[in-house]
Amino acid sequence: MKPPAGERETRPTKRSSRLVGLLAAVGFSVAMWAFIAMAVLGLVLKFIGSNP
Repeated sequence: MKPPAGERETRPTKRSSRLVGLLAAVGFSVAMWAFIAMAVLGLVLKFIGSNP
């Protein structure tokens, strides 16, 4: 069966591409939480350091 006009036939997802996508999502999530933690820590240290 041919796909409708303007659409191409999709290939079934491979296990490796699914694993790479999962690793990318986990890596991005860890990086995002690390960035948030560093920002919060920087604000806390700035606040503590400003008090004599």
